[in-house]
Amino acid sequence: MSSTRKLSNEEVSALIDGLNDGSLDAGSGITPGEEYRPFTFGADDASLLGDLYTLRLINERLGRVMRGVLLPMLRFSPRITTLPPETRKFENYLMGVDSFLSLNTARVDALKGSILMTIPPRLVSILVNSFFGGSGDSPITRASEFTPTEERLIQIVVDGCLRALEDAWRDIYPVNFEFMSSEMNPAFTSFVEGSDQVVVCSFVVQLPFANPATIDILYPLQALKQVAPLLRSKIQRVGDGRDEAWEGKLREALMNVTLNFAPRIAEPSINISELLQLRPGMVVDIPAFERVKVYVEGQPLFNATIGERDGKMAVCVTD
Repeated sequence: MSSTRKLSNEEVSALIDGLNDGSLDAGSGITPGEEYRPFTFGADDASLLGDLYTLRLINERLGRVMRGVLLPMLRFSPRITTLPPETRKFENYLMGVDSFLSLNTARVDALKGSILMTIPPRLVSILVNSFFGGSGDSPITRASEFTPTEERLIQIVVDGCLRALEDAWRDIYPVNFEFMSSEMNPAFTSFVEGSDQVVVCSFVVQLPFANPATIDILYPLQALKQVAPLLRSKIQRVGDGRDEAWEGKLREALMNVTLNFAPRIAEPSINISELLQLRPGMVVDIPAFERVKVYVEGQPLFNATIGERDGKMAVCVTD
């Protein structure tokens, strides 16, 4: 077994001085005949996330809800196909997209990073055309910027997808997506470095009158590493273990429980001789309290005063 003793400060200083003045060979300690390969700390290794099983479940939930987000603009519920997540370099992803499209970034504090959502301009044109009563089949937008109407519809779609994404993540890892900025030129997108790895989640929107359009959501691989155990797990926890439906039924049942409400109006006292002389028809004077105690199931909970309401004796709770 190798020794676990740590080097002292003097020993570390002596080693550093020996390397600086050349008295120690920098290659000392290397086993002859062995091959070594360079290693960069912090290098992105996609294999750490496994097969991204959990992320596929999140995307399937998002795809189902995304139909409702696009429904008000398209005026019909589109079919959305969720593709398996892919890991690529960000620069390679940008090489495969158009030079003009809607790129929207959102901050995710829980993951210590941000995400990128891309919407093709042809889908934006179709949404505008359908929203204003057109047939929906619209030509591809070729321009340098979106119109104010298109920007407004893009914002509606992005906000709806971010809220749906929060719901899809909630049972796995509670996160909050906050919209940051929107860009139309991929070259000016402030997301991650070109050499960084990203996880691309694609959602293909099937349209009956036009070719499919794809909405992409990109996660930085580094941001997903901190939840890698959850993304590899095949068994997911459901929320925080609370059954809200059962809690609601229990609360409703408790609210219908009948309790004994008893104001104690007076407490007369008599001695033993008077008690022995009591006969039917005899009257015992009872001095009333100005303030009475109200007992609920035998426990004093409130103070009250005696009064009358609708011709009946009543008590008014004061504190």
